[in-house]
Amino acid sequence: MNTQTVESPTGLPDELKGYANELAAAQKRLQAPASDLAILLDLILKKSITRDQLCDLLEKSWTHLQNLRAILGSLSQTNTEDTTFARVLTEASNAARSGESFSLAKVRGFLEEADSRFSETSGDTTPRAALAEAHALLSHLEREYESAAEHYRTATAVSRDDDQLQWRYQSQRAGALCDLGRESLDDDVLLAAIDLYETIAAELTDEVNDPKRWARTQAELGNALGILGQRQQGTHQLEQSIGSYRRALKAQSPEHSPAEWATTQNGLGNALGILAHRQKDAEMLEQSLQAFEQALEVRTQEHYAWEWATTQNNLGSVLQAIGQQKNDQQLLKRAVDAYKQVLLVWTRDQAPLHWATTFNNLGTALRLLGEKRKGPRTLEQSVAAYRNALAERTRDWVPQQWAMTQNNLGTALQKLGERSESVQPFKDAISAYQSALKEWTQESSPITWAMTAAINM
Repeated sequence: MNTQTVESPTGLPDELKGYANELAAAQKRLQAPASDLAILLDLILKKSITRDQLCDLLEKSWTHLQNLRAILGSLSQTNTEDTTFARVLTEASNAARSGESFSLAKVRGFLEEADSRFSETSGDTTPRAALAEAHALLSHLEREYESAAEHYRTATAVSRDDDQLQWRYQSQRAGALCDLGRESLDDDVLLAAIDLYETIAAELTDEVNDPKRWARTQAELGNALGILGQRQQGTHQLEQSIGSYRRALKAQSPEHSPAEWATTQNGLGNALGILAHRQKDAEMLEQSLQAFEQALEVRTQEHYAWEWATTQNNLGSVLQAIGQQKNDQQLLKRAVDAYKQVLLVWTRDQAPLHWATTFNNLGTALRLLGEKRKGPRTLEQSVAAYRNALAERTRDWVPQQWAMTQNNLGTALQKLGERSESVQPFKDAISAYQSALKEWTQESSPITWAMTAAINM
């Protein structure tokens, strides 16, 4: 783990001051310099996002920046007789380093200069492919995914004699298309990514002779199919996603590729859970539960803390669903315990909106459990959990999530009022429902408005 000292995010430009909490949280989580993260955040904010996307986007950008620095460091060691070309590559690497001289604009300028001089260097295609990859990573940082995909296409074209590099760059190209489709809600782009993954699987991998690359491609195909399947009605894409994950698991194992195996199990659990919900399939929910439990055999809190919390959160969700379906208090209690485990990692200071989402989920699990128990205590805990969530799920930051939690709080207070001799819980429930209706208006959310308004009548 990087143990460098992390400075406080002070002296932020005006346009970033409203995001000081997110920057401070990212610093603690990623152990990254505030100045680097501020530059990355500024790029992220140049395109529309919701506030709850920031955590994941900053983490992705930090990974891309580290990869860019590694590639530029390698390029700066290129053996060439062209001293100008060598100097430009060295300056590009220096401009990408953390510190006062860090400037992605300068990096881009140096890379473009290196491109213009490349014809004067040797016929080795490796530096040309690496330059294209560096351009692609810069495009990723700017969330210009279509541009990133084109740069990966260039890298692929100049690496046509190297199957391993072809697979690498084609996979990165498909990943860029997947990011574009996910963020722009463009199903056609997702379909293009899926087609590309299928081509990679057929032409650049082999289950028998190259099982590791084959499995990784199948898992990434499963991810893309899963994203598309969540958006589209029906079950076909989700069924294909499950099939891809299961093919990947044939070549992965917790002994030989533990991290990849656990990631695939987590993806499989998600796809199974979504499909089970659509088909109201109890057996498939149990399969989803098994997949998450398998993933947690590798994803321990000690070795994979963030991933462990992610899977614990997924585990809580499926336990809650099965508990509701079976009317089983013990399963609902296990869901409560799973969410409480998540809070050990998704803390308020390191991931404030993830922390709030977990408290919202915990509140719902406690409410469902409290409805089946005698006495008010569990319902009181549910109300407290929702109120904790609202400490970060504010109307200014995440208005739709704020409204959802206000509505959930109203439901918990209403259930609590039914067990109380006081009318105060009912009054508080009405106030919470009325708050939700400030965002869930008849014009913007007619169905949700009607349901909440009916409860409030």
